[in-house]
Amino acid sequence: MFQSIHKRLSSVCFLGVFCVLSLPIGCSPRTAPMSDAGKAKELLQTMLEDWKSGGNLEETKKRTPPVYVTEDLWRGGAKLDSYKVSDVSEVLGSNIRIKVNLKCTNKSGKAIDHSFRYIITTEPALTVVREEG
Repeated sequence: MFQSIHKRLSSVCFLGVFCVLSLPIGCSPRTAPMSDAGKAKELLQTMLEDWKSGGNLEETKKRTPPVYVTEDLWRGGAKLDSYKVSDVSEVLGSNIRIKVNLKCTNKSGKAIDHSFRYIITTEPALTVVREEG
C-alpha cells in the first residue's frame, strides 16, 4: 500500500514539475519581426522589373535568399508594360502594404490598366503578394 501511494505521489510531483517548467515555453508571446518599409519597396520594384523584363515568376524562388511571389497576372502570362509604385507605404501587422498602378497586356494582346495593393514581408522571409479585394 505504501508503494502504491508513493508511486502516485511521484507521478503527481513529476507532472507538477513538468507543468511548471513548461509554462514559460508555452505561454511566452511570440511576435513576428517587423518588415522594413524601404526594403519592402525595393523588393517590390525588383519583382516588378523582373516581370517587366520578361523574367520567370518561378525563378524568384531560386534566388539567395529566395523570394516568394504571388501574382496571378504574371503567372497567367500577362506582360507588364509599365508600373508606378506609390511613395506611400502602410504598416500592416508585421508587413508593408504598397499601392501600384500597372499597365499590362494580356495573352490576347489587350492592354489593361490595373491598380493593386501588394503586401510585402522582408522578415523572416521575402514575400510579395498581391492583395485581393
